[in-house]
Amino acid sequence: MTLTSVQTESSDSSSTAHLTPMLRQFYELKSRAQDAILFFRMGDFYEIFGDDAEEVAPLLDLMMTSRERGDKNRIPFCGVPHHAAKGYWLKLLKMGYSVAIADQVEDPATAKGLVKRDITQIMTPGCIDDPEALDSDRPNHLLAIYEEPKKKTWSLLVVDTSTGELKLGNIERSELDTWVQIYQPKEILARKFMHDELRDMARKVTDKVSLATLPEAVLRDDAAQLKFLGEQFAVKELKALPCGAVTGGLELLSASFQYLLGLKASVAQFLSVKSLREDDRMVLDETVRRDLELFETLRRRDAEGSLFREINQTRTPMGARLLRYDLARPYLAEAPIKERQDAVAELLLQPEEWLQDLRVRLKASADLDRLTTRVLSGKALAGDLHNIRQSLAVSLQLEDFLRQINPNSRLLKSVTEKLRLAEEVYHLLNSALSDNPGALGSLEVFVQGYDSGFDELCVLSRDGAAKIEEYEQSLKTLTGISSLKIREHKTYGLLIEVTKPNLSKVPPNFIRRQTMVNNERFMTIELEELDSVLSSASENAHARELELFLALMNRVMPHQEVLRAVSAEIANLDLIQSFAAKARSDHYVRPLPSDNGQLKLLGARHPVVERWVGRAAFMPNDLELTRKQSQMVITGPNMAGKSTVMRQTAIAAILHQIGSYVPAREAHLPIFDRVFTRVGAADDLSRGQSTFMVEMAEAASILRQATKKSLVILDEVGRGTSTEDGLAIASAILEYIAKSVKSYTLFATHYHELVGFCGELASVKLAQVEVLESSTGITFTHRLIEGASGSSFGLEVAKLAGVPDAVIESAKIHMASHASEARRGPVLDSPKLAKKVSPPPLELSFALENDRFSNATPRALLTIQERLDRVNVLKTTPLQALAILDELKSVLEQRDQMGLFSELQPLS
Repeated sequence: MTLTSVQTESSDSSSTAHLTPMLRQFYELKSRAQDAILFFRMGDFYEIFGDDAEEVAPLLDLMMTSRERGDKNRIPFCGVPHHAAKGYWLKLLKMGYSVAIADQVEDPATAKGLVKRDITQIMTPGCIDDPEALDSDRPNHLLAIYEEPKKKTWSLLVVDTSTGELKLGNIERSELDTWVQIYQPKEILARKFMHDELRDMARKVTDKVSLATLPEAVLRDDAAQLKFLGEQFAVKELKALPCGAVTGGLELLSASFQYLLGLKASVAQFLSVKSLREDDRMVLDETVRRDLELFETLRRRDAEGSLFREINQTRTPMGARLLRYDLARPYLAEAPIKERQDAVAELLLQPEEWLQDLRVRLKASADLDRLTTRVLSGKALAGDLHNIRQSLAVSLQLEDFLRQINPNSRLLKSVTEKLRLAEEVYHLLNSALSDNPGALGSLEVFVQGYDSGFDELCVLSRDGAAKIEEYEQSLKTLTGISSLKIREHKTYGLLIEVTKPNLSKVPPNFIRRQTMVNNERFMTIELEELDSVLSSASENAHARELELFLALMNRVMPHQEVLRAVSAEIANLDLIQSFAAKARSDHYVRPLPSDNGQLKLLGARHPVVERWVGRAAFMPNDLELTRKQSQMVITGPNMAGKSTVMRQTAIAAILHQIGSYVPAREAHLPIFDRVFTRVGAADDLSRGQSTFMVEMAEAASILRQATKKSLVILDEVGRGTSTEDGLAIASAILEYIAKSVKSYTLFATHYHELVGFCGELASVKLAQVEVLESSTGITFTHRLIEGASGSSFGLEVAKLAGVPDAVIESAKIHMASHASEARRGPVLDSPKLAKKVSPPPLELSFALENDRFSNATPRALLTIQERLDRVNVLKTTPLQALAILDELKSVLEQRDQMGLFSELQPLS
């Protein structure tokens, strides 16, 4: 992991006085490079000196050497060819470093003394717009954080320099961690004292992050802040912006923009500021993203195997980023969900050939959003303008294509109407650019006829050689000197070269310029005029080409809003077709309305697991929850599929709320306000948190935030501590959810003792993953069925996993021994002894524990013990166990209503 800190250094002139002039220039520029790695242009190379060289040489696999400093010491350095430097810059950026470029800003041929150099660009991981440095399917966020000192209020600014995205809002300090997890920034901008804390936060979600320091001077300069606000957004107060009155927002905006300008970055792409908080979107915290593997796998942190990679059928960068955005922020309102699903349904009515044709057309669109930013920043190349033209041509084709089907859905109608918004820009670019424009300097950017003056200069520049040859041929005819040549001289320009034997044939209008050993060189008035015209034509043509290009960019810039609007509609259409393509290829269905709060999935599948094991091998499952029975306790052995069933339910809920179809045969889904998961935990020893601490912290967070409209997934709660503590905690959490929270909950457990307790909770239903037993062992069907499993089949699973037979046999002996001790039981009239005894297994624990807290008579206890002595736990089916439990309950004449759980208090 690479973590770098960006801060301003000061240049100590006394410490560099003994250095060579070139190194003094280097260190002066280094002091302004904001702690970035400085690439210093020297001729055809960029060189890296001192500590920078020692740090990056091994990372970039560069050979390091040294040179004289100007004193007795030497300075280490390494270098890269200027034409290959960009690749090295991008490598460092991906590692989390910042890069400063010091270029020669005057012609070395005309320079007097040391060539002038200046920093022309500073690139940081969070402030880049080069397409090669960016992931096309994800945003490139910089987060800026500030605490307003008087009110102690925190503000957060989200910046994407590649698209012009700005979001601003106030947050609680306790929320910082969550926002860092949500946006997964490449760079964080904050005051210096916060860097260590932010490093720890960033480690949870990203391997590489850069930390930079907010310019303190701007934070204290009210006048500078207001001036900035007026110049950038043409408003006089922050309230005039969509983000409203954000405490500390003006200071944070101003300081952040000052930081960007210090990097010589453009801020022209930032036209407005949106609110950070989106009330119409669900928050999916990092635990949910991790447990459901929405964007990367849990173990390898790899995109391959994630839900995003599985469902992504988009064909444009904008569409892919929109899918990523929505998957992290599902809708909370029914209207946008229905609107998008209506559009998907309409596309599914079209023939497969039509849908494939649509996908091909979308594929031809470039990244219009980021290309627009490059134009506004003044960094666009001729190829960028060509790609904008191509994308706009695609938008016009898509509009015609959609009108062929006369769309009825509201969303498709809206998309169709807006795809022509930038038609004027398309015609502007199409009238200017050649079909396949070359790079600037090739004189092949503009179509012939766009500018007559430029055309004439191009003709002169391109046809210069022919004109010289034509004049040379006329002189040969005039003089009769067949060996006469016109050659270009570095000092004198074009000259006529005549050999010594032919000097007598030289006409009087030849003006002698130079005498050589074997020949003499001459000039004529006509040749001098031709030389003047031709030598300036190329220079003038290139200058005119650049002038026309900059003028064209200036004509495109005012159309930023319509370009971004068209980009957004292409993204919308791309996302809709992606959902349609996935639904058609993998047999997804549209969820039906659930006005009565029913959650019903028939033939539900986990899309990623199904992809890996194959559709034929995957076992679809049915699952149903209602408002009256909104919790389900799922029992069964490991490897049987409990976690898969729960995860696929949560995934179906999320897919539904981004407007997608879901992998099932039939689906009825309510709209959830949150999705919570507690599926697994990893030790976080670096932060002093064990597996159990992480588990309890996550469970506590869920219980505090969940509502009756939430979907909660809990897997093996309580397993990180002793069996007695774990059972008590799991029971209390289940009870609290059932009686207080009342959320839709899937609760997987190996505590089979919970089965009896569930009978006292009317809202809880039981389910198990089916296991078939035979003389040869057990078979997992991965099918969810009603009832409760009587065993976790731990020994059988261990045997399947390859545990040696000797260990298995020993385990059986130990298990029988523990069961025997449990049946004998403790002396129950001694509270001290009772507390020290480990919980007995299965039904016996319920009998003993219930009796411990009841007013049952000793005779009742003896009757229960005698009955349980006749029970073979391992061979008792779930239904038989319930019957036995009912029989034992009838033995007790008086019984506390809460039984085993009478001492458990609801969690606050």
